[in-house]
Amino acid sequence: MNDILRFIGVTKDALTAGPGKRLELFTKGCIRGVVSPCEGCFNSITWSFEGKYKTYRIQELVDMISKDAWNRQVTFCGGEPILQARTLTEVAKQLKKIDPTFHFVMYTMYKLDVLMKYGLNFTWVKEKHEQAMLKQLMDYSSSYDIQAFDEDHNPTRVKYTILTPEDVKELMRYIDIIVDGEYKHELRLTTAEYMHDGGFIGSSNQRVIYGPNTMRQYDIYKNLGENYDLIFHYSDEYMKIYESNHHCKSCGKSIKAEDSYCTQLCEARYTQRKENMKLISNEGV
Repeated sequence: MNDILRFIGVTKDALTAGPGKRLELFTKGCIRGVVSPCEGCFNSITWSFEGKYKTYRIQELVDMISKDAWNRQVTFCGGEPILQARTLTEVAKQLKKIDPTFHFVMYTMYKLDVLMKYGLNFTWVKEKHEQAMLKQLMDYSSSYDIQAFDEDHNPTRVKYTILTPEDVKELMRYIDIIVDGEYKHELRLTTAEYMHDGGFIGSSNQRVIYGPNTMRQYDIYKNLGENYDLIFHYSDEYMKIYESNHHCKSCGKSIKAEDSYCTQLCEARYTQRKENMKLISNEGV
């Protein structure tokens, strides 16, 4: 597996990318954005595979996230992060091995149940698609088949198996929440009602799928030879549940109304974060 990852930006302490304050990383490149973008997508700068980006190796990204995700809450969005799912799975796996309290969210416009059945496939054609997409998809894909060349022996048509069904299932074992489905502008949830800590930016047709919970059910039902269901809420349902609860100041988990933190560890992390921010503020005076 190629261990290259490409990102175009990062936001620290993001408030609208899942539970709590999160380290939000924006991947570079979106096939849908290049071919036929979702109407109203807020992040068009991330669509193209051309242009500037920052490259990480897996270990470099693990080190960066370990340092910057003070409360262990991380979100991958884009772009289309699921194109880089094989390397992001390894990143999440290594970080959860270092600290099991890491919590990951990923956004994708693809339907997860379809990916679990068929994987993710795409055919690149030189006359239609960006040249940078050719190389980058080779880096990300499980396999690819160069089906045609020009007179200079450069590829003109390449069929990619970006993800196999097993790749998708492995991703779901380590990404705690996967928000799937295309963004629909007419169903947007970006109103003031949904802009608090842990708020959700997206549209009400999208699903908030609980990856590890789904895979535990999948394993049980598979052994019994029975069908399984995704465990999820639609995003508007998720937000109503979220808004009705009290949440840990550090990680955003639901807690009792009389509490401020879910664990002593979260309290310690929050206190340390406040002290660090105070030091930074004093240095700027």
